[in-house]
Amino acid sequence: MLTPLLAAIAPVLRGRVVFTVPTREPRFVLSLDDGPHPATTPALLDVLARHGAHATFFLLGERATTYPDLVARIAAEGHEIGNHTWRDEPTWRLAPASFRENLRATQRVLTAHGPVRWFRPGSGWPTHRHLAIAEEEGLRCVLGTAVAVSGAGAGTATTARWLDPVVRRGVVVVLHEGPQRTGVAGTVDGLLARTARRGLAAVALSELAGAQGS
Repeated sequence: MLTPLLAAIAPVLRGRVVFTVPTREPRFVLSLDDGPHPATTPALLDVLARHGAHATFFLLGERATTYPDLVARIAAEGHEIGNHTWRDEPTWRLAPASFRENLRATQRVLTAHGPVRWFRPGSGWPTHRHLAIAEEEGLRCVLGTAVAVSGAGAGTATTARWLDPVVRRGVVVVLHEGPQRTGVAGTVDGLLARTARRGLAAVALSELAGAQGS
């Protein structure tokens, strides 16, 4: 029988959780959690368009239902949509049946705008059972390589500078948006300017993973 620690890390060892995408291409993945929201999403989309970059938006079903026009704009501008469950809460606290229904409800809302193949749990790590449920629903779990923690996950004026040297090809960057995170557009703007000077481009997860046959 596996110990609790081994049970938690076994999916990682088996490659069931995505942290990074092995690649020789000068590209990295930019991902944004907890949207959509009018306080941040339009500004983020404007920044991404200005830099010619793409991202994967891990959206909350509750907010996607409230702001369908923003979801439509995300998809229309060539960005990818991922499932971040129904609302911003720790996934590991949810009973399996509740988690499955939240995942399905969110999937129903999001797939109206395009295919959804990725899932990111709320507040970090999923349990083995939650991971299995997501896989049964046709979703693969994605965490990340580099996560901004300042500014409630949106970053501050200095975040782009210290995050820049961490970003390498294949890295999955995690940032957060929402009503208390209006600085995230500035973080993304600064990061994209810095990485571009090093020849790195930000792309959506499926674009990079698909190029590797994942």
